[in-house]
Amino acid sequence: MINIINQVFEIEYKLRQKNEDVADRNIKRIYHELETAGYKVINPINRAYKETDTDIEASLAGPLKGALKVTRVLKPIIYQILNDAQMELIQKGIVIVEGE
Repeated sequence: MINIINQVFEIEYKLRQKNEDVADRNIKRIYHELETAGYKVINPINRAYKETDTDIEASLAGPLKGALKVTRVLKPIIYQILNDAQMELIQKGIVIVEGE
């Protein structure tokens, strides 16, 4: 399932790069179905980065001055929702971080 989620995420990224919104409804529907199946997908784009973040693996790029933030997401953060409403991290987000 992780591979499918990553592929959907990549398709969404490529469509946004081309400013194509023809599939927005379909992609939102897929994410809804994934959540219904027990998966939570998080896109950490523009999130402030801290070295203590445990749900992402970051590559630092560019000048690292000022506040650090996630500027590119290669793979999303994926949690599996367990029966007792707790979440288990099943994939760390792979991101690129830059300073402002």
